[in-house]
Amino acid sequence: MEVTAEGTVVRVLADSGGPAGAHERFVVRLDAFSVTVLIDHNLSLGRRVPVQVGDRVIVHGEYVWNAQGGLIHFTHHDPQGAHEGGFIEDGGRTYD
Repeated sequence: MEVTAEGTVVRVLADSGGPAGAHERFVVRLDAFSVTVLIDHNLSLGRRVPVQVGDRVIVHGEYVWNAQGGLIHFTHHDPQGAHEGGFIEDGGRTYD
């Protein structure tokens, strides 16, 4: 499901690797639901977002539920056109 969510960065994690390339990862506490979600941003397709704990962000991407609250990925353009383009807005700048 495509979502747009706003919240506060509560944790910045180490990058992860995998078959789709390196991913920047951080946790956001969502304003509307008072839950946390993992943001999993593909660095092969999008620019690194210089997030820090306490930053207010707006994230648009595909939400996937899991027992820890879920994650939002596809927070970048999709060159294959299979997903709606996503973005992360931090400090007034948009990263897609």
